[in-house]
Amino acid sequence: METKTYAHTLPLDILSEKLGNHLQGEHNCEVSYVSDPNYPPSWCFIQTRRHGHIKQMNEKCIDITIQGTSEECKITIDSGEWGKNTFDDSKSLTSYKGIHAKESGSFGSLITEKQIWKFLDKNT
Repeated sequence: METKTYAHTLPLDILSEKLGNHLQGEHNCEVSYVSDPNYPPSWCFIQTRRHGHIKQMNEKCIDITIQGTSEECKITIDSGEWGKNTFDDSKSLTSYKGIHAKESGSFGSLITEKQIWKFLDKNT
């Protein structure tokens, strides 16, 4: 697990969406988002993994947590399990009233933590 603090001008939801689009577009990863329901959000949680033919809930992935404000945010990148800390099934998703969640993706290989940090260093 590694954590960095950034001073930036992007709201967290825009930063997380930009990162998610990069993961999908440049690295063909499957991405799942969950964020604070308040605007502007004070946290966003992203998971990314290889998009395989058979989806498995306990598959390894990379967890990215963004916390803070548009003036300063703390970003943590760690390994995790797909679906853990976001939602286990559609029933539990409905219990997260107001939390924005979306999932999308395509086929490809998993991006490395080093590549994610390089993108964040360049874009924050």
